[in-house]
Amino acid sequence: MNDWDKIVKKLVLIPLVFLLVSVQLLDAQKRWDEIEYPPLNSFEKPDIEIFQLENGITFYLVEDDELPLINLRVLVRTGGVLVPNEKAGLQSIVGTVMRTGGTTSIDSDELNEMLENRAAQMETGIGFTSGSATMNVLSEDFEDLLPVFVDLLKNPAFPQEKIDLAKTQQKSSISRRNDNQSSVANREFRRLIYGPDTVYGRNVEYSTIDNITRNDLSAFHSQSFVGQNLIIGVIGDFKMNEIKPKLDAAFSPITSGEKLELEFPEVDYSFESSINFVDKRDVNQSYILLGHIGGMRENPDYAKLQVMNRVLSGGFSGRLFQVVRSEKGLAYSVFGSYGSNNFFPGTFTAGVMTQSSTTAEAITAVKHEIERLQQESISQEELENTIDRFLNSLVFEYDSRASVLNERISYDYAGLDPDAFDKLVEEIQAVTVEDVQEVAQKYLRPDALKILVVGNGSEIGDQLLQFGEVNEIDITIPEFAEDEAALIGE
Repeated sequence: MNDWDKIVKKLVLIPLVFLLVSVQLLDAQKRWDEIEYPPLNSFEKPDIEIFQLENGITFYLVEDDELPLINLRVLVRTGGVLVPNEKAGLQSIVGTVMRTGGTTSIDSDELNEMLENRAAQMETGIGFTSGSATMNVLSEDFEDLLPVFVDLLKNPAFPQEKIDLAKTQQKSSISRRNDNQSSVANREFRRLIYGPDTVYGRNVEYSTIDNITRNDLSAFHSQSFVGQNLIIGVIGDFKMNEIKPKLDAAFSPITSGEKLELEFPEVDYSFESSINFVDKRDVNQSYILLGHIGGMRENPDYAKLQVMNRVLSGGFSGRLFQVVRSEKGLAYSVFGSYGSNNFFPGTFTAGVMTQSSTTAEAITAVKHEIERLQQESISQEELENTIDRFLNSLVFEYDSRASVLNERISYDYAGLDPDAFDKLVEEIQAVTVEDVQEVAQKYLRPDALKILVVGNGSEIGDQLLQFGEVNEIDITIPEFAEDEAALIGE
């Protein structure tokens, strides 16, 4: 056989081989409902050991020897809700400088080097409703670094240069706060719902940052980081009977102090419709938010509301996505939620990003879907599909030992029943078609929506006038007048 014959033979055989392989692959393919899946690995909730020290600190312990690590998380009963408006931003600076400033016995550079050498982490932060501190270390380093972590909680140095740096960073953030369209929309919508002068709607300004002193940081820390305000979760590679004495010895020196009562002011809200506009000339699309005040987590209708929310705005399967985006082609992005907070009312929000030319049309389409939810019953199939997707998403709430521990701590901090998650699952499964329409009619007010549009006024034109008199919002960042300090009493 000459070379040419060999080449021809190969050219004939290669397609035959591919044909045989293709036939075998087609034969191996099965319908989705014919595929046999191996059983899922079982996951059992770990036991949580809870004990309390005499100074009021409560510990939640979970053993987990999968990795040679120990993670310690402190939840602090404190928050920005305690901060007066004229010093807005104080809690954030306290949380930052506690870590960046080191302690009275270990300066920040020494602390950073110590942690780097041991591949360990320590972080602190304070938000609006709580504070936190975390330590993640190799189990072999736990005994050596635990006193350092306690020192960080008890004795932050708050050096002035680190305070000044944190304040500069805050001011830099203020200077850029109007750069991002979605950030502007979410901030101004919050102010529309809660009021710009409330603790829920206020802005951090140059003036409020300048009003903050080192004494303010020390006072805020002193009232917050005491035994009565600390909940500590510990998970990792340890034995329960060995770690408890170590925790007792390390944390008992923290003073008991007084338990802070976080008082969340009532929201003075009126259901009134309004159309509000922020003219942002550097964008070519409109960012639209519509909504009103939401609810509380303790509401007996919470599960029904969350199912209703999934019907309306549950991602790709929600009506807003299916109708406003897919059918009408009016949105780049569409979303929504019925917020139910633990400590103060959340917000009901529906949002859409659309071309400037279709701003009014998009608003009308979203309002129509809210009204349709009230006027027409959903189908049984839509309900069942929604509940199935909802329950499937909840699987990830408890996908690890750490998530179980964190969820339990969060529930206790918020005053919820430890079995709140299991009860929620049962309540979701019991939601009916009638329930969805009932809560839509009871809690949604499409006749009294606050509408906010952040977009390019030259492109939008007069579209918004069909919704009423337009209130144009000024987002100019106020500068700080030096003589205002005297009015604050500094």
